[in-house]
Amino acid sequence: MVKLFCAIVGVAGSPFSVRVDESDSVDDLKKAIKVEKSNDLKDVDADKLQIFLAKTGDGAWLSDNEDLDTLLQSEIDTSSYLHLRSSWKLYKRNLFGPGVSLGEDVVHVLVVVPRTKMVPQRDVCSDNATDGRASGDVNE
Repeated sequence: MVKLFCAIVGVAGSPFSVRVDESDSVDDLKKAIKVEKSNDLKDVDADKLQIFLAKTGDGAWLSDNEDLDTLLQSEIDTSSYLHLRSSWKLYKRNLFGPGVSLGEDVVHVLVVVPRTKMVPQRDVCSDNATDGRASGDVNE
């Protein structure tokens, strides 16, 4: 098992930990995050979470400090962080694999929660029709 610290983008002071197995996938990590933050993420499916490796350009983990709080409250340009795909295994060398130091007082994962809850599209035609007839045939 590995203990990873995560932070939700847009929420200052939000770092929390999850425990996952090194052989788990990023999809498993998303599910663990959803369980850990079940109240905050109750209206969001785990697969809708976007997960980014919280490493700076020089390869250092983001420090859990006031600067992180400021960063989390701002509009983070996630293009400078590695987007973790659901099918990837956590033990990959460039993620959390052998030889990767997890450090102390750091955040390993940035979590981006969708801004709006996805609502299934409704078929406009089916809303206007009754038992298969066109709207003009209602009185027949």
